[in-house]
Amino acid sequence: MEKLEISRNGQTDQFSIVLSRGNDTIRCMVTVEAGRAHSDGEKRRAAVLKAKALLSALSAAIEAD
Repeated sequence: MEKLEISRNGQTDQFSIVLSRGNDTIRCMVTVEAGRAHSDGEKRRAAVLKAKALLSALSAAIEAD
């Protein structure tokens, strides 16, 4: 089961993302480009997509090792 926690740093475009799967947890800060997403919901979705891309890259790097 995947657990996702998102918090926004004030009204900036920086988000703290915590993704957990079982006993594995990844924490990262993600900044969303202001010009690409306009509403708060769009910025939140963009931040989650970036965090999931980081998760995929990390998983691939671990498996390649």
